[in-house]
Amino acid sequence: MNSLTFLNQPLLWGMALAAIPIVIHLLFRRRFRRVDWAPMHYLKLSIQRNRRRVRIEQLLLLMLRTLLILLLFFFVARPVMHAAGLGKWLGGRSRTSQILVIDDSLSMGYREGGRSAFDRAKELAVSLLDGVAQKDRFTLLVASRPRQPLLHEVELVSRDEAAGLISKLEPTDAFVSWEPVVQKIDELLTSGSYPIRDVALITDLRRAGWDETISSIGDRWSSQQIEMRIFDAGSESTANAALSELTQLDRLAMVGAATRFQATIHNASQRELAGANATWTVDGKPTLLQLPTIAAGETARVDLSAVFQEAGPHHVEFALPDDALRADNRRTAVCQVREQVNILLVDGEPSSEPLSGEVDFLALALAIGATDADAFRVQVVTDAEWSTLASAESDLIVLANVGNLTPEQAARLERQVASGTGLMIFPGEQVDAAAYAQLLYRDGEGLLPALPETTADEEFTGLVLEGGAAGPLDALKQLSPAVLERIKVRRFLQVRLDEQQHPEVRVLARWNNAESSPAVLEKQYGRGQVLLWTVTADKAWSDWPTEPSYVLGMREAAAAVVRSDGGAHELTAGDVLRLALPEGVQLGSPAPTVECPAADKPQVVHLEDGSLTYADTRRAGLYKLSWNVAGTGDRTDLFAVLPDRRESQLARIAAEQLRSLWG
Repeated sequence: MNSLTFLNQPLLWGMALAAIPIVIHLLFRRRFRRVDWAPMHYLKLSIQRNRRRVRIEQLLLLMLRTLLILLLFFFVARPVMHAAGLGKWLGGRSRTSQILVIDDSLSMGYREGGRSAFDRAKELAVSLLDGVAQKDRFTLLVASRPRQPLLHEVELVSRDEAAGLISKLEPTDAFVSWEPVVQKIDELLTSGSYPIRDVALITDLRRAGWDETISSIGDRWSSQQIEMRIFDAGSESTANAALSELTQLDRLAMVGAATRFQATIHNASQRELAGANATWTVDGKPTLLQLPTIAAGETARVDLSAVFQEAGPHHVEFALPDDALRADNRRTAVCQVREQVNILLVDGEPSSEPLSGEVDFLALALAIGATDADAFRVQVVTDAEWSTLASAESDLIVLANVGNLTPEQAARLERQVASGTGLMIFPGEQVDAAAYAQLLYRDGEGLLPALPETTADEEFTGLVLEGGAAGPLDALKQLSPAVLERIKVRRFLQVRLDEQQHPEVRVLARWNNAESSPAVLEKQYGRGQVLLWTVTADKAWSDWPTEPSYVLGMREAAAAVVRSDGGAHELTAGDVLRLALPEGVQLGSPAPTVECPAADKPQVVHLEDGSLTYADTRRAGLYKLSWNVAGTGDRTDLFAVLPDRRESQLARIAAEQLRSLWG
C-alpha cells in the first residue's frame, strides 16, 4: 500500500523547472579574459580571504531558489498521506476498520475429501481473527444476509465471541449475487470508524453471481486504497448431479384422481449415473424408485404421480441419492387438492328452449359423467347478470356470444385472469369485434390471443390439430383423424395473428379450409390461460356440438385452463414468504407462526400490508404457516421453498477474470 499519493500527479512534471536556477548559475560561471591591474592585487587578496563565505552564500541562494520551485509544484500536485503509511512512519500500527465476509451460498456445501467448502471457510475465518488488533473495529457478515451483520464495528476484546458465532454458521440454500453484497460492504466502509479499511472475503469462487456491475465500486476502492483480500475455500471439482425441477403437470389436482408430476435431473459429471435409487415422498410416506441411466452431461425426466384422498394442501418431495453437493438433490412441492371446480358460463344469447341457449351444449358437456358430476360445479348467468355479479373467484370463466363489455368489466376480467383464473371466449352474432379489439386485444397487450376481424361465411369440413408442445387439446389427438374430419363448419371468426410479434400466443388447431384459418388459439396471461375459439359454443356456426368429440374436447380444454394452484405456494430460497389475507379478516390469538426446516421451534410471522410475512427462507424445504382468524378458528397453509438452481452451476471463475471485475 503506497503511503503518499498525489491528486494532481501530472503537475509534478513542473518540478523540472527547478533546473533553471542551476542553469543560470552555471552560465554565469563562464571564464573571462584576465587583465592585470596594479590595484587589483590588493582587491584579490581581499577576495581570497572572503571566497569561502561568498561561495557558501551563493550555494545557499541557489538551493533556496531551486527549493522554492520544487515546493510550488509539489503542493500544487496536492499530496495525500495515507493513514496506513503515516502509521508506519510513526513506527506503529494504525487502527483499522476490518470487515470479514463469509460466502454461505448453496454451493459452499460442496464436499471433497469428507469436508465441505464451508467447513474450510469457517476454519479460515477463525484464523483471520488473529489479525484483528484489540483496538480495531471488526464487522462480520454472511453473504446471504449482507444487511444484517452478525457483528458490527465491535472491538474484539476476546476472539472467542466471534469464533463462536462463526462455528455455529451453516450454509444456506440461497443464491448469492455479489453486487448487493458489495454495495452493502461499501456502505459499511463509508460509515467505518477508522480511515484504514480492510475487507476479507472467503468464497468458493464459483462463477455464478459475479458480474461486471461491481467494477465501479472496485475502481473506487482502489483509488481509496482499501485493501481487498479474497480467499478461495472451494475446490476445482465441478462434478454434480442436480434435481433441477419438480413440476406438477396437471393444472388441477382433484380428490381421488391421479395427479401427475415430473422430476428433471441433470448429470453434470464425467460419468454416467446408473443403478441409482431416488425417494418419492407423498405426505410423508416415502417410496423407493429406480432412476433411469443418465449419461454424463445429459438431462433426464422422471414421471411421477400421486393420489390424494382429501381436499386441501398436500406436499410431495423427490430426493436423489447424496453426492458431493447434497443441497440440490432434494425438492419439495405443495399440491392444492380440490373437491370441485367453479365454472362460470356467461350466456350472451339465452333461450328457454332446450339446447337452444348459447351455452347449453357446453354446460351439458361439462356435466356428463357420473364420477365427475360433482367435480365441475357449473353456474350459468346471462351477460346482464354477469355485469352485476359480485366478484366471486371462479376457476374458469366462459364468455359465449357476449356482445360487449364495459371498460370496468374488461379490467376486472384482466385482473382475474392475471391472478390465475382460466378464460374461454366463443364468438357469435352479437359480438362487437371492434369493441373486443379495443378492450380485450389492446394491440396484443390484452387478453385476446389475436385481433378479431370479421365473420366469414364458408362451408367446409375438418379440424386439424397442431403439433408441438403439450396443450389443452391433447386429448383430441388420441382420436382417429376421421372423427375430426367430419366436423362441418358454416361460419367462423377471422382473426389476424403475428406469431413472431407475440411468441406467447400459439395456434392449437386450424380449420381444414384453403387458408388453414385458426380454430383455437391459446395465450398465457399472467398466471392464467386464455382460449379463443373461432366458432360459437352452440350449433349456430357448426355442427361440432352434436359430435361426441365436442364433449371430450370441451371437458379436457376446461380442465387444462382452469385456475391452477400448482406453483402458487412455491418460492426460491431467500425470497420473502407472503400470504395475502382476505380483506377485513381480523387475526386472533395465538400470534401467527411458521414451522421452518432446521428450526427448533416455530418462528414469529409478521403482518404487513394485509399479508402474513416471513423473510428468512434461506433454507429449502417445507414451511407450515399457522394463524388464527378471530371468530372462525385456526388456519394452516403450506409453502415449498426450493433451492436456487443457479447454485448448481459449479463452473469456477478464473483469477484473471475476477481481478478484471474489481477494476
